[in-house]
Amino acid sequence: MINKIIIRIYEPGDPSIVSHLHMKLYEQQYGFKGIFEHYVMKGMAEFLINPAASQMWVAVDDDTVVGSIAIVKIGEDLAQLRWFIVDTPAQGKGIGTALMDTAMQFCADNRYNRIYLWTAGNLDAARHLYKKYGFVLTETKENAEWTDNLVTEEKWERNT
Repeated sequence: MINKIIIRIYEPGDPSIVSHLHMKLYEQQYGFKGIFEHYVMKGMAEFLINPAASQMWVAVDDDTVVGSIAIVKIGEDLAQLRWFIVDTPAQGKGIGTALMDTAMQFCADNRYNRIYLWTAGNLDAARHLYKKYGFVLTETKENAEWTDNLVTEEKWERNT
């Protein structure tokens, strides 16, 4: 039997799982250090304190969280896309597209005409989706904090 992936609004406990997914994937695939987990969890804690006009969704496969995405309100018509991830075994199944569709619909419903995100420059699959959804690369900066090597961080923006 093939399990059906569902996308749902986060529930208590899901943000911790999402933080774990980020740390696990980035450590295994890119050599990120524990300080990256602090970065993810700090932003997550701020989101949980003030979630007004923001939202997080998780992709669930057989009761297991395998992906996530969030939209965080920054200003009247400005939002940040955050915590977009699909666990390695679940990649290639359209989960990333389903998460992006959900997030972009939320932005349209809430009249977020400007959306931005920060990502690492070596995340080719995610970058492909950002382009597909109309995001353009607008800024780069080097980060030496998360790994023993420099990481190029990229800011992508979308105006509707």
